Amino acid sequence: MNEKEITNQETANQEVQEVVKPLKSVLIKEHKKLMDDNDRLLTEMQEREYGIDFKSKKVYDKLLKFLEKEAQWSHATAAGLVMLYHNLREQKDITRTEEWDNIINLRSANVSILWQMMTKMSGNGFYEAKNFVEMMAAIGQEISTAVGKVHQDNQALRDNHAALAKLDQEIDSGQWIDDTAEEVEQDTLADEVDPIAE
Repeated sequence: MNEKEITNQETANQEVQEVVKPLKSVLIKEHKKLMDDNDRLLTEMQEREYGIDFKSKKVYDKLLKFLEKEAQWSHATAAGLVMLYHNLREQKDITRTEEWDNIINLRSANVSILWQMMTKMSGNGFYEAKNFVEMMAAIGQEISTAVGKVHQDNQALRDNHAALAKLDQEIDSGQWIDDTAEEVEQDTLADEVDPIAE
């Protein structure tokens, strides 16, 4: 290949690269869409509830009492304990009615918090151990299943975060053609008023 052919090939390669570069306006529009999707998915996740069959009021009362008096917490888990307790407590009146079907609705974050707390519970003596075993037998599988459903339902949010991260990298790379209004306006002004030509 001679020098002229190499130059022509380099020019062709450069033109191909320029052709495949995305427009900045398209990237910005896609970013806005992903951010809107993120807000919607986050709201849905926060509002979504999962029905947990507590089997009886006795199990519900034991869990509530445990959370009130014995649940261990740290600076990292205190807010979660408060959220979970309030979510359970706000349904206490329903548990006193004859129509109650043993179902307690937990918001998605509280399902995960409850599972983490249950798997880290500890205590002392036979009676505490017996209470824990009874509670796990009653609702352990229910909570585990709900946690799996929470993870499955939140996959769309995780996928959206991954798409946003990839798009942010593309925007940060600067490998796009700037066709935004500011850039187009500046180019137009430069064409209309050329100080050297006057």
